[in-house]
Amino acid sequence: MLDNSVKEKIRKGEPSVGVISNLASTQLTEIFGLAGFEFIIFDMEHSTMSEETLEDLVRAAKLKKLVPLARVRENNAKLVLGALDAGCLGVMIPQIETKEQAQQAALSTKYRPHGNRGINWKVVASEWGDVNPAEYISAANANILTIIQIETAAGVENIEAIVKVQDIDAVVIGPADLSGSMGYPGNPGHKEVQSAVDRVMKVCHAAGMALGVGASLDPAHMSEARQRGALLFFANPAEFIRQNCRALVSGIKAGLAVE
Repeated sequence: MLDNSVKEKIRKGEPSVGVISNLASTQLTEIFGLAGFEFIIFDMEHSTMSEETLEDLVRAAKLKKLVPLARVRENNAKLVLGALDAGCLGVMIPQIETKEQAQQAALSTKYRPHGNRGINWKVVASEWGDVNPAEYISAANANILTIIQIETAAGVENIEAIVKVQDIDAVVIGPADLSGSMGYPGNPGHKEVQSAVDRVMKVCHAAGMALGVGASLDPAHMSEARQRGALLFFANPAEFIRQNCRALVSGIKAGLAVE
């Protein structure tokens, strides 16, 4: 009933490549699918994207075989409910700092008896009720992907307890917010920030917890992240679209230059 190929690949220890996008465009979403990305995280935290808009984006993603996920604005059960009812097959929840917050996040993505997600199968996620309710609830509990973000010094400090929380599928480190939390805003490459990142990666790897990281074009960097337990690799389309457009314009202008 619900098919989440990304969660299945995590179970098998296989990597997936996707995008995290705050560009609310169904057209771009389809293009990302055609390009071969496997999942898309619709970034509601850093955009004006609404749940109503999200429904259409999810439809576009599924049309092109992209697994649709959403980063919600905060660790709030109602926000998680809205994203999942809109048809997302998982959520990324930011700013997790404690074991208790991680437990709250996990519970919000599961129906009872495994969680406290509000039940309504007459929504787009369940084909507007054109399903067997019990089968849908069981499938949702088995296939919804729960990702949490560690992006503060407090989260790093509590990472050993956080990774033990049941029903968390993956951890993503947020180096930008982490740098600010540690007193080095805008400098995620600072040695102390990188040391904190290294600690989170080591703890997750030792615990068998899947990691998500920003994708790059550096094969060595990607290989190292993969060896350290990363299974979700995602690129930022605003970044790669800007870079590629700039390169395209420069190339055109160079070709037009008159000697």
